[in-house]
Amino acid sequence: MTAREEIRSRRLMGRALQMAAFLKFAALGALGATLVATVARLLGPMAVRSGIDDGIAAGDRGTLIRATLMFLGLLSVQYVSQRWAQYSVALVAERFLLMLRSAVFNHLMRLDMAFYGRSKAGVLVSRMTNDIESLQEFAEEGAVSLAINLLTITGVAGAMLMLDVGMAVQIFSVIVVLVLISFVFQRFAGKAYREVREQIGRVLAALQEGITGVRVVQAFTQEDRQAGAFGGVNEEYFEANMRAARAVAWYFPGIAFMRTVGIAIVLFFGGGRVIDGSMSFGSLVAFLFYLDWFFQPVINLSNTYNQLQSSAAAFGKLFRLLDTPSQVEDRPGALPLPEHIGGEVHFDDITFGYDPAVPVVADVDLVVASGERVAIVGETGAGKSTLARLALRFYDPTGGTIRLDGHDLLESTLESRPRHVVLIPQEGFLFNGTLRDNLRYARPDAPDDEVWAVCREIGIEQWARDLPERLDTLVRERGGRFSSGERQLVALARAMLADPSVIVLDEATSNLDPATEVRVERALVTLLEGRTAIVIAHRLRTAERADRVVMMAMGRVIAVGSHAELVDSSPEYGNLVSVWERGILK
Repeated sequence: MTAREEIRSRRLMGRALQMAAFLKFAALGALGATLVATVARLLGPMAVRSGIDDGIAAGDRGTLIRATLMFLGLLSVQYVSQRWAQYSVALVAERFLLMLRSAVFNHLMRLDMAFYGRSKAGVLVSRMTNDIESLQEFAEEGAVSLAINLLTITGVAGAMLMLDVGMAVQIFSVIVVLVLISFVFQRFAGKAYREVREQIGRVLAALQEGITGVRVVQAFTQEDRQAGAFGGVNEEYFEANMRAARAVAWYFPGIAFMRTVGIAIVLFFGGGRVIDGSMSFGSLVAFLFYLDWFFQPVINLSNTYNQLQSSAAAFGKLFRLLDTPSQVEDRPGALPLPEHIGGEVHFDDITFGYDPAVPVVADVDLVVASGERVAIVGETGAGKSTLARLALRFYDPTGGTIRLDGHDLLESTLESRPRHVVLIPQEGFLFNGTLRDNLRYARPDAPDDEVWAVCREIGIEQWARDLPERLDTLVRERGGRFSSGERQLVALARAMLADPSVIVLDEATSNLDPATEVRVERALVTLLEGRTAIVIAHRLRTAERADRVVMMAMGRVIAVGSHAELVDSSPEYGNLVSVWERGILK
């Protein structure tokens, strides 16, 4: 690890400690229990030495019994305190991770749509799974191991020096070699493990993409091709793991060899000291205990160091995510929109680009009157969806102002916008939970009588009452229990229960069969009654039913009028109508 990486790791851990400051007393209790457990363990060999030298060698059975009881007592203290330390650390770790997971998820829910447009879902899932798991592994195991092993090494070194300075110095020379080997290992292994964590994110992204698009894969019989693409990513993950495995393969046998050398040194020199009477046999046995405990913590620290580096890498990714600012936020002094809004939407000289240098929407000046139904049409890439999303404030314009009944959306709070402007996507999205939960998503406190009233208006009351558990029926993931038409009707009822003034509609009937489309169209008539509607139109029928049609091309509004007016006055719109009618380009 370079000096810069070391400094960065320390800063990351320092930031993590600041986040966990509310757990400091629990952490101090865990550290105290760890200290008691370590001291109890270190005193054990002294009890063994006393039992051998003052009991066995001296023929004193009473001393032997007392030494044995002391040894067992120390083991009991060690067991109880170490178990308490382990539980306390787990409690601290889980509370911290609970807070961290919530913080990351809450931040993700507040990031703007542009962020999701440039981010892979699999990588984001990896942040919440693999990176959190890496932190959990260190917090629950590595933190205790780090504390115990550091305390053990310090205590063992002191105990060795107390027993015999000369032999301790000889062992320390072996330890120096061990530390050098460990340092080299950490450099190689740390880099390898960081690469492993990067590759697992790519594997998850490829896996999610394949599973999400499996229908397309099978429709085009591209199973082998998709499997090959995943295989390439998987192969890179395999190679990263093998690089880490090669580092481990030479390190641990080397440590075992150095440990054997250390034992040989103690047996040879210590045995000679026992023979010539300058060292007691009990001291030699105690020294062998301490020797084993000296090597094992060094080995453990190497493993813990890798966990620490993996955790630092995970913290780095999570903190980068937490530090990613949303491009859409409440401005200082922002005020909530009034409780009652008529629904007039004014796009005043609006310009916007995902890249500010490349406008997707430019110089749009459009007023949608309260209660008016406006269809936005245009070829793919014309900017119609972007303009509609700006009304929802999924993005903020780079130029111009969007006003709702004269109130600037940029100067209004984000929280107040959904009470007045609601999106109905092309495919109704339902969350895993009950039908009631999904209907009341925008108004969690809505009573059941209001929910049933809305179902009645939308025309799904009888359908809902016929379900096995009525409103308590589980919809399953993404509403998989229902058909696409049923999901869309539930989405319409959800929007109606929210009672917005403005509805942004991404042509909710374009993916439905004719019979279901009729049901949804009836529900839409009820929903849109008296409300302003901005409809992203993909079909002629939608444009014909609108009060006005807005024709867009290359991000600009090129024609505005009724369907009949634009057929006569706009060649571009006339061409689009011909495409809709005949299904071919002129």
